[in-house]
Amino acid sequence: MLFGTPHTLTTRRTHTRRQRPNLKPTFSTPQEHTTTVITDMKTRSNTLTRPLVAVLLGSHAFGVKATYQYFAGYEPLSNVTHHSMIDLDLKDIIDGLGPNCGEDLNDCSATPACPGNACQYSADDMSFPTDEAQCAFTVANYAKINAPACSNSYDIWMDGKNSLKETAVRSISKFASGAESKGSDAAIPYKDNAFIKVMNEYWESKGLDKYTWGFDMIKAAFDGTQIGELNFGTVGRTFRKEAIKKGLLYLNVYPYAIWEMQDQINDCRVDGTNEDPSVKAWDEAVAFWAGSQTRDYAYGETIDDDNFIYALGDKRCANFGTCATGFSGTALVNQELLALFNRGKEQARSLECEPIDDIHEKIGTLMMLPFIQGTLRYLYYTKDSQDAKTTGELWAFATAILPFVNEVNPTAAEALYKRAWLLDFSGSYEADKKLLEKTYSKFGVGAGKGSITCETIGDLYSDPQNMLSENTCSSSSLSDNDDGLALKLGLGLGAACVACLGLTAMSYSKERKTKLMYDDLVKIKAPPV
Repeated sequence: MLFGTPHTLTTRRTHTRRQRPNLKPTFSTPQEHTTTVITDMKTRSNTLTRPLVAVLLGSHAFGVKATYQYFAGYEPLSNVTHHSMIDLDLKDIIDGLGPNCGEDLNDCSATPACPGNACQYSADDMSFPTDEAQCAFTVANYAKINAPACSNSYDIWMDGKNSLKETAVRSISKFASGAESKGSDAAIPYKDNAFIKVMNEYWESKGLDKYTWGFDMIKAAFDGTQIGELNFGTVGRTFRKEAIKKGLLYLNVYPYAIWEMQDQINDCRVDGTNEDPSVKAWDEAVAFWAGSQTRDYAYGETIDDDNFIYALGDKRCANFGTCATGFSGTALVNQELLALFNRGKEQARSLECEPIDDIHEKIGTLMMLPFIQGTLRYLYYTKDSQDAKTTGELWAFATAILPFVNEVNPTAAEALYKRAWLLDFSGSYEADKKLLEKTYSKFGVGAGKGSITCETIGDLYSDPQNMLSENTCSSSSLSDNDDGLALKLGLGLGAACVACLGLTAMSYSKERKTKLMYDDLVKIKAPPV
């Protein structure tokens, strides 16, 4: 397991209350000490630990001003502030989507919050799509030289508002609308990245455009039209709101963060004889993962206003007991991702191209961990009855992981697709959930496979004392593709020998990963003081 030690699973429990588990990372003693040092550094108050921190973190830890602002403990080597401000577009888009209607799924009847029609727009409730160039900014030298109103959610999505380029405005819509041609002259273009290729092929199999599916899904949600087998015109306005709110991040920004890592790998392989100390594309990947609201925050600090994938990790860990302190604090997955981003940055600087590729596969896989947690959460909340809001949330989370579930087990993917896209909840919740859980061991891409386990996902809680749904697998459980393995191996001594060999390998792997985690966490920086 790469991070954390959630509670040990033994026999299945039927009660709903239990003692809060100890979920602190089970690093070796040096690791625990290092984590404490970083936390103390963040508070900037413990003078006893300052000398040791200075030794561990180097000269930039204290007394040396950083060139660029940190992202939750990651120090960029290039200016990616403008890139990170795309999260402000997401905030403005969400602010313009209006209140929830409180409607049931597929019920367009008027509600107290939406007295007209709970499936369509209302001038007082949700801004109409216009595409009337309300956000047609003129930009020069990274500054706006005009000020159109730019308050309509649809126009902010289409044209952008807050993330400035030198002479233009960056927009979330263009992350996906230009997917077919982006990076076409690179060794591995956008469409051929290992993650994005899986997404493209899956959504093409469902009748969507192979390359622009992310854009097309959001447009259909705004327009209230059919896409594939889902009609956004009948599901309810709040479903559409959740699809836009979450789909922009999970289905558009997430793939683009993956692309920026691929762009850095491409640069590394092309410019192998000319070291680029800026690692700009790698920094951009962090900016699109963390967002501008994490700037100038140290590792482990609470970041209240963040709304990007980093924030999602911290939000979901509170539902699954997978935060650094159980149900609060930094998500364990975010600790791991920061360590990997820092390691990748150093390897990019030293032109270690092949290891960067592995790290990009681990990061891309682990970024999906809170997507899986979100899927499990809303599978639970829609198992007995469905309103538009929770079903829209299930749609967004499930849509983000469906291509990768399908790579492991098409049956598991189809069961999830049936709920999220066909809105058919007639199947067994427990059976469908178990199918999903059995894909974990092979979920992801390349070197990232195996980094997601039942332990790192956790159990679903309503609060720290009340468990709603326990996972039904363990890290040693057979995957769905391995169901016949036990019979092939035989029983008795043969099985015992295999178990012994497996334990030996797992012990070595865990020791090695702990050492790597220790090496990486000491590189996580806090802003200078």
